[in-house]
Amino acid sequence: MRKDIKNLHLGVYPPNGRVRIATPLKIDDEAVRLFAISKMAWIKKQKLKFETQERQSERRFVSGESHYYRGKRYLLNVIYHNAPPRVEIRKINCIDLYVREGSTDEKREKVLTEWYRKQLKDQIPALIDKWQKIIGVEVCDWGIKRMKTKWGTCTIADCRIWLNLELAKKPEHCLEYIIVHEMVHLIERNHNDCFVAYMDKFMPHWHFYKEELNRSILSHEIWSY
Repeated sequence: MRKDIKNLHLGVYPPNGRVRIATPLKIDDEAVRLFAISKMAWIKKQKLKFETQERQSERRFVSGESHYYRGKRYLLNVIYHNAPPRVEIRKINCIDLYVREGSTDEKREKVLTEWYRKQLKDQIPALIDKWQKIIGVEVCDWGIKRMKTKWGTCTIADCRIWLNLELAKKPEHCLEYIIVHEMVHLIERNHNDCFVAYMDKFMPHWHFYKEELNRSILSHEIWSY
């Protein structure tokens, strides 16, 4: 990927160890090839880490399955009733999913997914408000969607950020890290030294949150950041 940046940037991303090199416009293909070869040992080490990372089996949304919310593991308990569907947290380790008798896997998934979306919508505004004051930028709009290739993204011209629905399953500090990451892009477009300096200034421990996010259990879907 060629960008208007000063230095080469190499990344290896979960879940399958996808390799991406961001390349300055002036560097030729041979120089990029030699750079990749010089980093091969590190690339293999990162890919091995992702290959051995824990993954969930395909979810069927039935009682006894493990599901995650805000970084904690819960056991799903499906309850059939003759009323509109709903989701409730019970005790400290159970998610009760109320659905009508005969509901399909897809219907149960939809109910739980919309519950995740609602919880995430409740979390995000306060975090954006907090970091607007710290970073000194304004987020004009934000949204939540399923993304298979990123935890978050932003549209700089519109000051809009998008967050991956899967973040509802991760610890709040991981969600906060992604929000800060995307908000910093509103003042620095590229993942360059300036971007890193801003992240170090605003969130000194962001490297740890990024590592935690990439170490956490992967859903059955294939997506990464």
